[in-house]
Formats: sequence, structure tokens, C-alpha cells
Amino acid sequence: MASETELKLLIQEADQQRLEQLMNRLSATFEGSKRLENTYFDTPDLQLNQARIALRLRFTGQGWLQTLKTSGQKLGALSQRGEWEMPVADAQLQPELLPQGVLKPEWIDQLQPLFTTHFTRRTWLLKGKDEPADGGSSQPWAIEVAADLGEVALPQRHAKEAAKDSISELELELKAGDPQHLFDLAHQLANELVLHPGLASKAARGLRLLSSQPTNRKPSRKYPMPQLVQAGVAVTFAELNQLAQHQLNAWIECHESWAFNADEAELQEAQRCLLRLHALLVMQQRLCPAAKLTPLRRGVKRLLQAFQPLVEGCWQDRALQQLPLDHLPDRTAADWRYQQLAYAARRQQYRHCWHQPWVGQVALQLVESLWQNHHLQACAAADAPEKLLQAACEHLRFPRQPMDAGVWLQRYPALIRLQLLLQQVQPDNQTDAARAETLREGIETLNGYCHLLQRKDLPQGLQQQLKRQQQDLLLQLGRTAQALWTQ
Repeated sequence: MASETELKLLIQEADQQRLEQLMNRLSATFEGSKRLENTYFDTPDLQLNQARIALRLRFTGQGWLQTLKTSGQKLGALSQRGEWEMPVADAQLQPELLPQGVLKPEWIDQLQPLFTTHFTRRTWLLKGKDEPADGGSSQPWAIEVAADLGEVALPQRHAKEAAKDSISELELELKAGDPQHLFDLAHQLANELVLHPGLASKAARGLRLLSSQPTNRKPSRKYPMPQLVQAGVAVTFAELNQLAQHQLNAWIECHESWAFNADEAELQEAQRCLLRLHALLVMQQRLCPAAKLTPLRRGVKRLLQAFQPLVEGCWQDRALQQLPLDHLPDRTAADWRYQQLAYAARRQQYRHCWHQPWVGQVALQLVESLWQNHHLQACAAADAPEKLLQAACEHLRFPRQPMDAGVWLQRYPALIRLQLLLQQVQPDNQTDAARAETLREGIETLNGYCHLLQRKDLPQGLQQQLKRQQQDLLLQLGRTAQALWTQ
């Protein structure tokens, strides 16, 4: 078995040609261009996907390769995974060549082709040597840069019309040396091109496309939250860092899914991932003051501020859509509501924001720093999980003025932190988890009401309805919070 370490980056198609010029400036050796045709296999109920395994046949123009990949570790866009690759005679799977013990025998009997990928790959090899340290010898390093441009497609039997999704990405694979060189190169490229850390493999893209067909079984997509915290057992810096890595992965995945399906729930969840990530970084910093986490917290805050107007627009639309207007005497309010729904405008605003170079640069910095913290040995301190939960409760506090909308809006980040710690410290406490979720949804709707009530062109009938709804919601928030704090 070979183990590969690579960094995946998403690149705009328009920047693919600029990449060639940049590689020449970096004195990289061009190793050629080839067309790759791949067919991915799984069982009808997607057992391989559930086990985070990918199996494919690839035609390289010179022959066929059968490849089996396991998920391994994912630290943001940096992945370390197992890979078995073997030549085969033709376009037929040869199960007898697969490694023993990775696939269950009953899976092998059910394997069938699910989707294909077709892309052109240009490859460069970049080599160098580290500066010798303390009189030692210099160590060579080598990185393969693969630029892929093409598509993933479903066979006709899965869709009435050809279902496709584009592929435009870079894979920086470490051939020799320290993984830090992957990040050094990625930062050089990100200074010239608009790049974003990528999480979804080509197999995941195909499964995502498959899930968009209404008759198909939905593949597992979300990474399950690791349960690292145990009651009575001290929480370490490393465990908090692992939770932070999970939130970063989830944030990247939400944006990839939003770009594919335009579901605004992904955009809202991405913002919550950033809030959880920021809370975890604060907890890590308090546990280990020597850790250099301040730049990361600033980067997360900058991302939160950039996307917050879009998320608040989603909440405003949701608040508008939930308003009962049937009792109003005319259609003025209903017509105004319809005109204010701004989904299409948000899509355009999102693209403009996402394609700012600094967004990808900050995301890359987060991936790198959490990877470095993963190997940090200086922070051996630990903290009691109950203490972390108690601190989160004290920070949130029951508001003295529960009918003041602004008080609830200010508590939203603290509530997201409390939800995270409830899930970790008291995973079986479903009652409080449900109350916290009710508070979260209520505060998001309240945010939408507040923004709408600031509108000068708001029809009078709609304004009165919004004020009544807001008062009812504030009362509900107060009752729910009181029940939560009583516990």
C-alpha cells in the first residue's frame, strides 16, 4: 500500500492558463498532459461510500489502472490516505487483485458502475532542497502539481438528461520531504491566482451528483462530529484542535455544496461552523497561551463579517415567508413581500465575495495552522469539560431585559458555543439540546424581523404584523431560555 499526502485546491477555469506561466516562473518541470477517463464503482446501497472508500477503473491512454482509496485523515484540504493501484488488462474490475480485508466479500459481489469522470490533467514536478540545520545535510523535497479540468457525469440510466458537474482543481502531492512545503507552494500560488481549499474528491463529486437525482439513495455527506469530550475526563488542547479541524472541514464542505445545489441552508450552516471554530480557538488559546492562534481568530472574524450580510438576508427572507398575510384586506403586503425576496441577488453577491483572493488565502492559512497545531507538543494542559460548559452558560446568561431584541441578537454567538459544548459534554441531554435549537432558530428569525422593521418602505399592514410576530417571538424566547437556565 502506498500512502499519499496531498493538498487539494479549487481553481477557476479562467486561471488554468495562468497557472502554466506561473509554473514556468517557478522553474517547474512540465511532465506532460493526458486525458483520463474514469469509472467509479459501488454497491447499489453505497456501502463503499459509507465506509469512506473509493474504487475506480482509469484509462490513461496507455492502459487501464484499478485503484482503491481509503479516506485516511483530512485536515482541511490536506489529506493523508491509503491507496492501492494496480494495472489491469481491460475495462473490467478484477476483484482478486484488491487487498484483503478492505472490502467485505458481500460488497464485491454487488459492485456496479455509478458514474464517470473525464478530465485533462497537466502535470509539473517542482524540486528543491531544505536549508541544512545545525550543520546537517540538506534534505531534498519534491511536489507534483496536477491541474485537472473536465467533468463528472452520470450514465444515462441515472438521469433523463445528461447530469454533469465541472471539475477545475489543483492537486499538490508530496513526493518527498516535509508536508510544510505543500503549504509554502500553495501560498505562492494563492498570491497570483484565486484558489480555495477543496475537500470533495472526484468520487464525492460523483456521489453528490448522484444524490441530486430524486430516485437515488442519498450518499452520506456530512462528516460526523467526533465525540472527544467525556464527562469527568480532562479536555486536551489536541482534542479541541481536532474539533476545530472538523468545523473547518464542515465549513469548506458547506461552501462546496452551496456552489453545487444553491441551498441557502448550506450558507447558514457554514456561518455557524465559523462561529464554532472561533469558539474552539478561544478555548484552545486559554488552555495554551503559547499557541499562536490570534491570527487565526482574526481570519475567522474577517470571514464571519464578510458573509454575515448574506446570512442575514437569508434570515430576512425566511421571516418574510413565515408571515401569515391571508387576513390582510388587500394584496399590498403580499406583493411587497414577493418583491423583497432576494435569493437571486444573494447568489450574485456570494460569488463576488467568494472570489475575492483574500477569502481563499485566509482559508488556506486556517488549514495550515490547524495542521501545525496538530503536531504541537508544547501544550499539554487540560481542562474539565464541565468547567467549559459552565463557562459557556455564564457567558450566555439569561437576559435581564428579555423583551429587548438587541439583547438576544448579541447572544447568538454564545448560544452556538453552548450548543457545541452541550453536544460534547452532555450528548444524551436531548431536552436541553432541543431548547437550545429552538433558541437558535428563534434568534435567527428575530434578526430577520429586526432588519425588516428598519425598512422605510415597509407597508403599514406588514409593519403591524411584524411587530406582533416579534413580540410573540420574544415571549417564546424568554420562556425557552428560562426553562434552559432552570435546568
